[in-house]
Amino acid sequence: MMFDMDLTREQPAAALSDSDLALIDALQRDPRAPWAEVGRAIGVSAPTARRRWEHLESEGTAWITTYAGMTDGLVAALVQVRCRPGTSDAVAAVVQRHPRIVTVSAQTGERDLGLIVFASDLPGLRCILQRDLGGNEDVLGVRSSIMTRVFRDGSHWRAGALDPTDRSPATRGLTGAAPRPTEAAMLAILGALERDGRAPTATIASALGTGDAHARRTLQRLLESRRIVQRIDVTLDQPHWPHSLALWMVVPASQLEDAARRIGELPETRLCAALAGGSSNLYVIAWLRDLQDAADVEAAIVRDLPARVIDRSLVLHYYKRLGHVFDDARRRVGQVPWVAADDRDAALER
Repeated sequence: MMFDMDLTREQPAAALSDSDLALIDALQRDPRAPWAEVGRAIGVSAPTARRRWEHLESEGTAWITTYAGMTDGLVAALVQVRCRPGTSDAVAAVVQRHPRIVTVSAQTGERDLGLIVFASDLPGLRCILQRDLGGNEDVLGVRSSIMTRVFRDGSHWRAGALDPTDRSPATRGLTGAAPRPTEAAMLAILGALERDGRAPTATIASALGTGDAHARRTLQRLLESRRIVQRIDVTLDQPHWPHSLALWMVVPASQLEDAARRIGELPETRLCAALAGGSSNLYVIAWLRDLQDAADVEAAIVRDLPARVIDRSLVLHYYKRLGHVFDDARRRVGQVPWVAADDRDAALER
């Protein structure tokens, strides 16, 4: 099975400077903010802000990731895969090409690979688990849970260079009632933004087959409702947060939301999601500056909470993260879009 994949190699990135982090922080609040607004936030002119961002993008140091939100019936699953010894890299090379398997990582512990799957519905997820994963002769076992709610993800992350109290992505506050954008419109816009997170309004309008004003309103409503989510991601090959700790936890159901909210407020938390259908009901990924910090970070996460960690893992390598593909040196080398060419064509025909 062949999928769309752009494997243009990018050069290794330098370490992020304080000014880089400030720019990233400003864009994380609103990845499509006008350059004049971004420049004011970090004290430079609009052309300078734009030029610096284009440099970071061209070096593969930072980029905009655009993905479907969990508000339209999307089924997000956390999947653990055991592989035949010596075949993990080969299995990863196959599954990372699947557009619905958005994240693929090598992990310590009882699983060889950790996956995140975005399926359109439960039958689609079952097909991925049983046919695309279970049908691989090098896959020995597949365990899955459904993410029922994401309390925090990478779109809430801040680099910490600007005001640390603002952890919510900015919105442009459209007013007045308007029709809910259709699924076809969502797919058409998502496909365009996967290719270019700051795609001009004219490009969005072309994807929709509408005028610029309608395209601008439709896009903003999709972003405000989080049917489409954008965030700034940074190279894995950097010294600020080079490691990731994954925790599977059990929390009393009546206290799950409060515990997840408190964990999500910790600056180390990269992902915090409720799970159903497995032995754990809360999953957390935290960034580490040093592997020796793992025990301290875990202790901080569960402190004063009715939470019990039942399994833990360190991420050894990301083969793919939300569609973006990395080489063995942790450099971003390509992308597998969630909205494939056939999806885009079908969206435009509807």
